[in-house]
Amino acid sequence: MRPLARFLLLASCLTLGINAFAKEPLRVGVSPDYPPLAYKDQGQLTGIDVAAAEVLGQQLNRTVEFVEKDFNQLIPALQGGEIDIIMSGMTITAARGEKVSFSKPYLNAGQMAIIRFADAGQFGFKGAIFRPGARVAVQKNTTSEDFAAKSLKNANITHCDSADEAFRLLKSGKVDFLVHDAATSWSLATDKSKQDLMSLNTELTDEQLGWAVKKDNQVLLQAVNQQLGIMQKNGILRAIINKWVPVTVEVTNATPVAIPETLPDAPSATTLKSSGNQR
Repeated sequence: MRPLARFLLLASCLTLGINAFAKEPLRVGVSPDYPPLAYKDQGQLTGIDVAAAEVLGQQLNRTVEFVEKDFNQLIPALQGGEIDIIMSGMTITAARGEKVSFSKPYLNAGQMAIIRFADAGQFGFKGAIFRPGARVAVQKNTTSEDFAAKSLKNANITHCDSADEAFRLLKSGKVDFLVHDAATSWSLATDKSKQDLMSLNTELTDEQLGWAVKKDNQVLLQAVNQQLGIMQKNGILRAIINKWVPVTVEVTNATPVAIPETLPDAPSATTLKSSGNQR
């Protein structure tokens, strides 16, 4: 076969391979118990990460298939080939980074404490959660659990299988505090089922959220980072976030950070500006 003919045949095969890849669905793993990032509204999957996944699919010319998993099953599902990417409010950590490859950060969201409005007089100040004997709910296999292990050594910690379970314990008075990502706190103002709760608006940690792919899938990682950059540059990501968050969230360019050993005096990278309905 002549060199030109061989080149044309190779180029044709590569084109067919790329087109076939583009037509493969993008299987997105989500844990739909985390408003406003991924949750169910009247049975329909919605939220910041869900909307971002749909935009990402359009940009990559791939249909999106959402695969619902418990949060602690997302990384095993990714490693096992059940899903292609995790887009479910996952914090970038060194431990997780040994198992998956993270995209660049798309949102800063440290841990915050949530209490009942009825207990505001007793627990509504920054240091209350650090009092010995404080009853605190955290979700298993999350950075809230890591924070509690490091910084709440004198508290009574309840380890919950899901965010929904943790909220039920808080609302029923079985715990005094729930520690969860800031994004959860931002959603309280618009969630009618949680109007009896309030957030202590001081971040306990400084964390970044990212999307995760398999360690060996660097092609998808590069494509995701490229499209994330486009979403950030053209304002699509900000528009998606502002649709669900009752405050303006500014994400600075920052490298992933570890959970601090001590409590910071103030929020660092995330800036919250009132839009009228922030509690």
